[in-house]
Amino acid sequence: MNTAVETVPERNLADRTALMSLALAAALGASLGWLAWGPGRAPALAALLPVLLALSKTRSHAFALGAGYTLGILRHTAAFIGSWFDDSLVVGASAVAIYALISGSIWCLGWSASSREWRKAAAVVVAWSLALLPPAALGIPGHPLVAWGVIAPGSGWIGVAASALVPAGLVWAMQSYRKRYPRVRVAAVMTLGVALAVLGLVRYLPASSHAPGVAAVSTEWGKTGGIEDVLHRIYSMGQMSERLAEDGNPSAVFWPESIIGEYDPSLYGILEMDVLRPAERHGQTTIVGIDLPYPGRRFENAAVAFYPDGRSAVAVARQPAPVSLWRPWAKQGTFLADWKANNMLSLRSGQRVAIIFCYEEYMPILYLINEAKDRPDMYVALANTWAERSPVGSEIQTQHSLGIARLFGRPYVKAENRPANPTGLQRLP
Repeated sequence: MNTAVETVPERNLADRTALMSLALAAALGASLGWLAWGPGRAPALAALLPVLLALSKTRSHAFALGAGYTLGILRHTAAFIGSWFDDSLVVGASAVAIYALISGSIWCLGWSASSREWRKAAAVVVAWSLALLPPAALGIPGHPLVAWGVIAPGSGWIGVAASALVPAGLVWAMQSYRKRYPRVRVAAVMTLGVALAVLGLVRYLPASSHAPGVAAVSTEWGKTGGIEDVLHRIYSMGQMSERLAEDGNPSAVFWPESIIGEYDPSLYGILEMDVLRPAERHGQTTIVGIDLPYPGRRFENAAVAFYPDGRSAVAVARQPAPVSLWRPWAKQGTFLADWKANNMLSLRSGQRVAIIFCYEEYMPILYLINEAKDRPDMYVALANTWAERSPVGSEIQTQHSLGIARLFGRPYVKAENRPANPTGLQRLP
């Protein structure tokens, strides 16, 4: 009886210690996400995640680490998601929590209870693969693959393989020498972290608005309003095209995702007069982000290319943002998703461009599909982040797409529609 009474405080202390260690694991993951993603940060640090997962104390600690990492990345996302639902922070915070749960559930598979080296290393590859592939790819930001665009730019498929095999090899080596050199793992992780941080900061690049022969226009027009707003946008687009022609006359001009909202055939005459005819005089191809309507109030998120000779071509999004745009359970008001859809456009210069639409920037698997099937000459990201109040969230999204483009050595530009400013003028970042 006395023994049982005496063990209660000890058990409570053990429970508190366990909870504290889980909280520390989550804090470590959040710190990694915060340090790796954001303006002027070091995306290369994301490559450290598989190693930290494998060296976690338990699977629960690995789960907490992975969930915390996602919370660190999505630290500005709750307000963005909530803005699509009447500015509900409850909805936004709930969505971010779901992302954290999904990420933690997948990333914790990178931990193995086995003491065998090959099992520890294999677990790293398993988690890396599952996080990259559907359905998990829809809800896991900050994949370590993106970091290798900074670590080994231009390495292509070799870099893809290295992003899985190098962490697995490091875990194998650390497990092999854990008894002979018990402190080697801590020293190795700290050294690796410092090296990746320095490398990431030195090689940090912002998004570009120019690449050979093309220009991407970013705007600060906010959410699409009524017909007067759309007409003003079209007029402003024509003015900007004229300015670009005077400054250097790019052969192609890209505009952000959904920049004129839902397409109405009655708009074509105005678009032709204000934008397409001036572009034709200068030999410009104009690529406009448009929501193409289909029967049943369904839509495709599209980029329509208008060529100077009167031809046109369409590239469409393969994966719109879940819930806010893509609602497969809804019969009306949903955007279509099809990972086999065409997102390629050909320019008059002969360049073949892969268009990446907003939410797709978080999904490296879509780039890998392009590389395996299409081998594009350039990546162009079109985004509509008018609901993203903080520029930090937009920058985090950009670093995802830019990282994969750098990994394959492809030129990259981005056209983005940000929240409205008092003047509503275009900007070239």
